[in-house]
Amino acid sequence: MADQGDTPEARTDSQAWLEQAPKVSDALKKGVFVSMVTWGGREVTGVICDREQAGLLLDISVAADGSDGYVFLPWSSVEQVNIRSVSPRRVKVL
Repeated sequence: MADQGDTPEARTDSQAWLEQAPKVSDALKKGVFVSMVTWGGREVTGVICDREQAGLLLDISVAADGSDGYVFLPWSSVEQVNIRSVSPRRVKVL
């Protein structure tokens, strides 16, 4: 049974929004500034240097608190990732 509130225009707007929504791979790529909250409540801010199946490597020397160096955060310790903005991928039209 179809939802009576679903009009073709509403589906088109929804599809357009989904096409413009950022991808996780774009949000967590090298060079993106993030703020992460661990399950222990610690907030870590920095720029993503590398991402792999085990977790993220952040350069924390850009943080306002004067920290220096790098920190590796395994995914199991990450509760939340906050990202200021995501640049969508550039698509080459042939």
